[in-house]
Amino acid sequence: MIVHSARYVVVGVIASIILFGCAPRAEKAIPWPFDEDRYIFIEYRMEEDGRVIQGEYPSGPVIDFPTYMFDPYRGELASQEFTFEIDDTLKIIIGSSTALRGVAGGGMTSNLVGVYTFPHRHDDLHLRGVDEYGNVHLRYRNEQLVIESGDEWNYSTIRRDTIRVSRENAIAEFTKTTRIINYGLLNKSNIRKW
Repeated sequence: MIVHSARYVVVGVIASIILFGCAPRAEKAIPWPFDEDRYIFIEYRMEEDGRVIQGEYPSGPVIDFPTYMFDPYRGELASQEFTFEIDDTLKIIIGSSTALRGVAGGGMTSNLVGVYTFPHRHDDLHLRGVDEYGNVHLRYRNEQLVIESGDEWNYSTIRRDTIRVSRENAIAEFTKTTRIINYGLLNKSNIRKW
């Protein structure tokens, strides 16, 4: 009798382990630690600046104009159009932009992306979540990062380019910078169209 009871207990334990081990990953996600009327704004900026070292290096392309404006002092985000819902489930807005200056070109292009669940992938960013302090946990390419609320991370590379222009060499130096800025916790009531 005791042997049969022990078998039922062992089978029950094994079944429980299998069932709980197969639970969907979404159930194990860290819950959003803030009220539904708050969100985090992150800017993901790619900036390229070119300066002439020698000769008559030609200018690069002129790109479009920005589609949003953010005032960090007031915490206000304005855009021509929001292509996502600003509702109770919105957690992060990513402002993604590319800017060209000098002989790299001119202008800026940008767009906004809404994030509702984690993990979330946007280009080379893989957002993993936000902790109770508003710090964003993410991976950029192969680097694990925690960007604190109100802080930024940046990475720059420099390259030189030589071309032949009118029988002379023209040389320019290009600095490419990636910036990820965490503006922290903001009110959804300060999001508007212009």
